[in-house]
Amino acid sequence: MEILIKAAQMILILSIIVVLHEGGHYAAAKFFKTKVERFFLFFDVKFALFKKQIGETVYGIGWLPLGGYVKIAGMIDESMDTEQMKQPAQPWEFRSKPAWQRLIIMLAGIIVNLLLAMIIFGVMSYTNGEQYVNVNKLNNGIVVDSAQAAMGLKPGDVPVGVNGVNYIKLNEISKRALIDGGELNVKRNGETINLPINEDALVSMLEHKGGFFAPNVAIKVDTVFSVAAEAGLEKGDKILALNNEPINGWKKISETIGASANSDITFKVERNGEAKEIVVHVPEEAKIGIGPSFDLSEVVDVEEFGLGESIARGVKLTFSTITDQVQSFSVLWKLKGKATKYVSGPIGIAEQLPPVWDWGFFWSFTALLSAWLAFVNLLPIPGLDGGHAMFTLYEMVTGHKPGDKFMEVMQVIGFVFLMALMVFIFGNDIVNLIYN
Repeated sequence: MEILIKAAQMILILSIIVVLHEGGHYAAAKFFKTKVERFFLFFDVKFALFKKQIGETVYGIGWLPLGGYVKIAGMIDESMDTEQMKQPAQPWEFRSKPAWQRLIIMLAGIIVNLLLAMIIFGVMSYTNGEQYVNVNKLNNGIVVDSAQAAMGLKPGDVPVGVNGVNYIKLNEISKRALIDGGELNVKRNGETINLPINEDALVSMLEHKGGFFAPNVAIKVDTVFSVAAEAGLEKGDKILALNNEPINGWKKISETIGASANSDITFKVERNGEAKEIVVHVPEEAKIGIGPSFDLSEVVDVEEFGLGESIARGVKLTFSTITDQVQSFSVLWKLKGKATKYVSGPIGIAEQLPPVWDWGFFWSFTALLSAWLAFVNLLPIPGLDGGHAMFTLYEMVTGHKPGDKFMEVMQVIGFVFLMALMVFIFGNDIVNLIYN
């Protein structure tokens, strides 16, 4: 069921982004009286799930959810329709339009993607504000497992900054530590210490997709059944210790249960203000039937924004999303051979979606992906919008239009490059799925 929910979210996100992106091209082409022959959501290789001609345009839905396209008459694109280009140019064809109109048509999809991200980020800022973990409220520090311990962190540590610059938001510290590297500034027993962010630390941060630093907050029993229920654990019990050892994060609890098959674990819990000890015998399968809930209310603050602030923040978040992604390439470059496993395609991206439908996360993810795809499409690679825009700008500056034969060759080169990149990314997704 979780796989279906993730897949449904991913398909809907792609559908929104692709339809609006291609709709941008379509609207601009129509505005300049350019014929659009096809408008497809997803690729219709060999066949389409649905198609219908309305006026001069065939609208449809393909079966391969890797994007979509509009086929504009008189344009050398991925369809490689060279026969049409051999015919005399018609006034309603793309190639007959002035360079500035062709440039607008090519950039319209990117502009729509940027506007979509700005609108979503702006609306969410106005309606929900921003929830963040305030490092000044981390009285119990952060969760420290083996990855954080290897970096030099200890239970009770509170990250306060990176390279001498302090931040109040824990997620900002995670982001800056990953992108900037250098030193992590940590408060420990009232003193500030500096921990080097080395290559191993970068790898650990990349592997913690939900964020490297997590607040150490009270963990309560949320669901309880089978062995745990029979032993006396109840929903709402606050877990204080296991076998007289204070707990530091749910992962530690899960690991302790997993390593205690056919033995007893003593849970120290708080129930209705009283401490209780409950002994649970862990069966051979090392599962006792409990699920956690985390009380973040004591460490989370909410920053609210007015209408004007929300609009400005929508614009700011859109472009900071792009710059952060570009800067993250430097992290992958530092890791070199170790970096390939962290390059994700649609499968890897879908894996990051929650197993339950969360509209807040859904729209945030849509905005993030829309901004990122706008940037990718702007890259000056033949076959992408940026490639077409690059050749059009060349024409506008020099006054010389690249020949059709040259454009066909560049389109083939771009297509081969993009297909090779897609094979690599999908292969990487599949390998990670198998070995994760």
